[in-house]
Amino acid sequence: MSAALLTGTPSPAVSPWSPAPPALTKFSVCSGTKAYISHLTRLLRVELGPKMVRVATIEPGMVDTELPDHVTDPDASKLVADLIHDIDVLQSADIAETVAFMAAVPRRVNLTEITILPTARAI
Repeated sequence: MSAALLTGTPSPAVSPWSPAPPALTKFSVCSGTKAYISHLTRLLRVELGPKMVRVATIEPGMVDTELPDHVTDPDASKLVADLIHDIDVLQSADIAETVAFMAAVPRRVNLTEITILPTARAI
């Protein structure tokens, strides 16, 4: 990023964080962490914007990943696994294409926040 600043080339910084889940039991730490990252990204945007560094947050909804394998609470793991099974969730390529689009817009444009959700899931 520093080299981009010196040469004057656009320098996007994208924070990929999923939106905070709704008020669900057993997801309070997850929700709090996501809220912190969202606020930190806003602060970085204010600080780095004058240096022509575009700071953005991309918040994907449920993406088909190995996440259920890493959740240690059985109820929470089942909730995530069932969601992945029941609806047509996002794929990693969906997120990659969005990041590429965000980075490709003209330098004068900063897409500050994009939320991507599976069509069948409103949260």
